Amino acid sequence: MSNLNLRLPDELHAAASAEADAGSMSLNSAICEALRDWVTARALNRRENALLDELTAEHADVLAMLRERG
Repeated sequence: MSNLNLRLPDELHAAASAEADAGSMSLNSAICEALRDWVTARALNRRENALLDELTAEHADVLAMLRERG
């Protein structure tokens, strides 16, 4: 397991600590959960964008026809 020295604004640290306490978890666990969610969302967004780019390229003719009609 890696260690990370994280600098947070005081108000963010206080809010995060309060939320972690309210959820009966450590601040470390809360930060790990939030970072895991962020990484997962970013990866999903990249995959979705790649798929949209692929579909746009494959169906450029259809999209052009729809633009002409609009």
